[in-house]
Amino acid sequence: MSTTPHIDPKDWQSLYSENRAHRDSLKKAGKLILPVLSALLPPLLFLIIYTARLLENQPTQEIVKWRLAQGITLMIVLIIFTLLCIRYLFKTAARFLEKFHNLTVENDAASLVRLRVLGLPPLPPPLSTWIKFPAVSLKGEKLDPPDHWSTSVGGPAKLNISTGHAFYLERGGYFSRVVGQGSAFLDWNERISAVVNVGPHSEEMSITAWTKEGIKVDVKAKGEYFLGHSRTEDEDNILIPFDAEAIRKAVEHTFKTGKEANEWLVSAVLQTKGILGSYISNQFLDDLFLKDNSSLTLLSNANIKELHNTINARLQQYGVYLSNFQIFDVILPPKVRELRVEIWKAHHKNIEVVTDGEVKAHQIRMREKARAEIQRDLIFTSPMDLTGSIQTTFLNRFYCPFLYCLTKI
Repeated sequence: MSTTPHIDPKDWQSLYSENRAHRDSLKKAGKLILPVLSALLPPLLFLIIYTARLLENQPTQEIVKWRLAQGITLMIVLIIFTLLCIRYLFKTAARFLEKFHNLTVENDAASLVRLRVLGLPPLPPPLSTWIKFPAVSLKGEKLDPPDHWSTSVGGPAKLNISTGHAFYLERGGYFSRVVGQGSAFLDWNERISAVVNVGPHSEEMSITAWTKEGIKVDVKAKGEYFLGHSRTEDEDNILIPFDAEAIRKAVEHTFKTGKEANEWLVSAVLQTKGILGSYISNQFLDDLFLKDNSSLTLLSNANIKELHNTINARLQQYGVYLSNFQIFDVILPPKVRELRVEIWKAHHKNIEVVTDGEVKAHQIRMREKARAEIQRDLIFTSPMDLTGSIQTTFLNRFYCPFLYCLTKI
């Protein structure tokens, strides 16, 4: 289950600290020690008053020793009885925790009860360096030590988280916070609900879809996913940007679908398949592969980018980011493949014929244009003097037949 926390996700990592746990331990220890001291205070006062009155009557030395021995013995008996009662309560609580939470080792249950009831008050050195809160490390996707009580009962415990992983923490069955790479501290009322591998994960997938005309198309693609968002300028040197809110969305989405936290990748791949399959189903075969029919063919860079953005728009609702997407193979039925190749051959042959005709028509058009320009220049040329007349006669007798021959070539 989930509730909306009243704190910025950036502060989740340092929300609870070890120093604060030591201070809270003083309060917890006081809740047990103060009632015990209060219970022992009346017998102690009675012993003091009784001894004072006994001394007022000036008894013999033997009587004083005897009465003091009785009083001290009574106090020791009361203290031992109280400690035995506390020990019995601790053992009973340990057996209850062991059975209720199915703890594996009895000693763990006993130490857990002492830790949760008394805590670990701040100690002076060198005790502070020797006696510390238990630590839980995450190596790969497994806890060290395994099956630790922090996953069922709760804190306190120090958390050491490796790169690329995170803990999803709950408080009383409701979402508490997400902590990631580095160190964090588990509160008394928190428990580790899920261990999450935030990525990146590279996944190959096969998609089968039918085009509008009912032709089966098998597509093989590859995507790289991680939990988070696209890198910003400040995160260029970070392998996996840590996004606590995105991890929370992914874990809660997988919980709603009845899956484990680390199965967020399954949901992301299914979303990718659905979007790619829907795209193919809304296209004709030629629209997928012929550029003349569609500017965004299946394997074009523009179409891959558009599909990438569409998939990310859907996945970001669940905290998942698709960093890379590729289509590396498309398989058609053999008969369809053969017919498609023949049709495309004929189509390209028609294009060649049309192109060749356009080239020849252009050559003819340019030749006729040149002839018309020459004839126009001859018609509009007029002799201005005798020399011009002689030149005109020369052109009419000799040059014009030469030009006529050139135009016939």
